[in-house]
Amino acid sequence: MKNKTSRFLFLLLSCLAIVMAAHSCSRLIVEKPEGFAEMKKDNSYHAISPEGLLYRVRYVENYPKKDLAFWREALKNQLVREGYQPVDEQEFDAPGREGVLFEWGAPYGNENFIYLTAIAVFGDSIAVAEAAGEYNLYGRYREALMDSLKTISLR
Repeated sequence: MKNKTSRFLFLLLSCLAIVMAAHSCSRLIVEKPEGFAEMKKDNSYHAISPEGLLYRVRYVENYPKKDLAFWREALKNQLVREGYQPVDEQEFDAPGREGVLFEWGAPYGNENFIYLTAIAVFGDSIAVAEAAGEYNLYGRYREALMDSLKTISLR
């Protein structure tokens, strides 16, 4: 009995290791927005403009496993509850996937900030992109950010 339990445990752990290795081999592909410098590339992507506008793309587990329509509403509802003011919502095409992006107004002191959140569902993973900056600064880089969103993929 002990031998069968040992074999089963070994098989289970081997399968788990293979699954984890396959997931960790997923590579996030993002083209750098024009005017930005890349800061970090691993399981997440970070870039920054000379003025300090941050852009981050990462992926999270699609759990519970749902489609883009579900996560679109969940993200929208959550940020509205947190007090963000919706400014824009639009769909975009990433390689082989549809995505959705939101731009939110966030007043802070005497300034207005824009917070970009975008998602695209890739089967078991969801790519999440974020950028935030003062309204005028964000406006200067908006087109470059939109172009970069269209390049997000997982391999």
